[in-house]
Amino acid sequence: MKHVVIQSISSIILYVLMAFLFSSFLSDVSTVIETDRFEIEFNLLPLLLLVGFFIVWTVYSFKTRPNQNLSFGQWSVRMTEFSEVDEREQIITAKATKAAYVSFGITVPLLMASFMFYPLFENALPAYPIYALASTLIISTLVYMATWIRAYTH
Repeated sequence: MKHVVIQSISSIILYVLMAFLFSSFLSDVSTVIETDRFEIEFNLLPLLLLVGFFIVWTVYSFKTRPNQNLSFGQWSVRMTEFSEVDEREQIITAKATKAAYVSFGITVPLLMASFMFYPLFENALPAYPIYALASTLIISTLVYMATWIRAYTH
């Protein structure tokens, strides 16, 4: 259970850092467009945070992988949250995946509806589409983790 929780929280942190990186890039690009000159400015802080976190997360995940016989190439293409060591965990993973899929199916239409009002607050929050997309991933991951924990403890 601990592995699923750590991997889910790590995924959420990754989504937040990626949203921060893309929203930072969006604000820098809009600044460049307003100046009528061709210059590229980029805030390195979000990129450095993302790369640093990705390195730490990759090393930790590889060192604590359940199947120690897998090479890095085989391990790196698998979703590490999907813990299916025995039949019970396969059932728990199936329930959690279904709950996450249902939450995704509810969250996406609600956020799509909020885009109808986006022109009203576009100037105040120009990166809203980026954070809306990240929130769908974050909510689905939280639902997956909560369902997995609840099913595992029962």
